[in-house]
Amino acid sequence: MMSPIIIAGCGPGHGDYLTTAVRNAVADAEVLVGARHLLELFPEVKATRLTVGADIPAVLVEMEKHRDQQMVVLVSGDSGLFSLARRVQQHFGREHCQVIPGISSVQVACTRLGIDWNDLRIISAHGRAPAATVDELRHWHKIAILAGTRAATMWAADLLDQLGEDYRAMVCENLTLTEEKIHQCDAATLRQASLASRTIIMLLHQEVTL
Repeated sequence: MMSPIIIAGCGPGHGDYLTTAVRNAVADAEVLVGARHLLELFPEVKATRLTVGADIPAVLVEMEKHRDQQMVVLVSGDSGLFSLARRVQQHFGREHCQVIPGISSVQVACTRLGIDWNDLRIISAHGRAPAATVDELRHWHKIAILAGTRAATMWAADLLDQLGEDYRAMVCENLTLTEEKIHQCDAATLRQASLASRTIIMLLHQEVTL
């Protein structure tokens, strides 16, 4: 019987935010699959490495060749939040995968800002155009946008304009890393900003106290 494919949430980027469960799984891996920056979190592990790039279908095909080995797929943040985990589960079958949760950058952003996130709307604009409308989002006082691309930044700026003066943007870049930066922006500043690829833009109503 083949071992399950382990999908491991690797947190927001810094090694201190890796869980013991993830470290233990990686230590036993024969094959490690993940983006280059995630593979670099484990320089000591002597496993075959498959680097994930833009061509996800090609990586899935390559994974099939190693299906008889213990494979660990590294995903950013939490494995259940806009993650590669879904593509792996769809391809190999959920029953053949074991998922280890991780700490998401959204969690870190909320703790840095000192707000809870039980009433937070999370939207991914990273590599996709969100379907959410401004009329829908007006009902939320806390909105987290997973950004990191120019298109995502522009989408967030347009949304902030439409939401009006009752909202402000808190931009969280490179959370947990040495380059971490958190700053407030208006829509015009957002449009001119060159933000890191690891960015969360929090749109917060004025009633949300920081």
